[in-house]
This record gives sequence, C-alpha cells and structure tokens, in this order.
Amino acid sequence: MYGLMILEHINKGTNMSKNLWDIEFDRVYKEILHEYIEADYNRDEAESLAKKEAKEVMKDELDFVSELYDNTLNDLD
Repeated sequence: MYGLMILEHINKGTNMSKNLWDIEFDRVYKEILHEYIEADYNRDEAESLAKKEAKEVMKDELDFVSELYDNTLNDLD
C-alpha cells in the first residue's frame, strides 16, 4: 500500500520526512489552486477552495485504497 510507505523528502534545505500522502496532497492542492487562479478567483478564496477540494480528493483516494486492500484480503481467504 503506497499510502503507508514513507518517502524521505528534502524540503528546501530542511530534513523533513514526508509520507506519500502528504506529497500527493501538495501536488493535488497546487494543481487545483492554479485552476482556481486561472479562473480569476482571488488568492485567498482560491487557496481556501483548493484546500477543501484537495482534502476531498485525498479522502476519495484513501477510501479507494482501503477498499482495494479489504477486497484483496477477502480474496486471500
């Protein structure tokens, strides 16, 4: 399950570890943020909406991975 693996990630001069979910959230957030900015939302509103939408996307991905994991375990029984 890639969501549980840890990836060592150097973050602009600091030695911070980020898991793959955090990295994916950042990627999704930035992509959505750019879409809102291109649609002429002001920066504050775009950031707020992008954060909410990115959280929803990540929840959907987590639900999918959990369901896939459960189904795989059931198939092994």
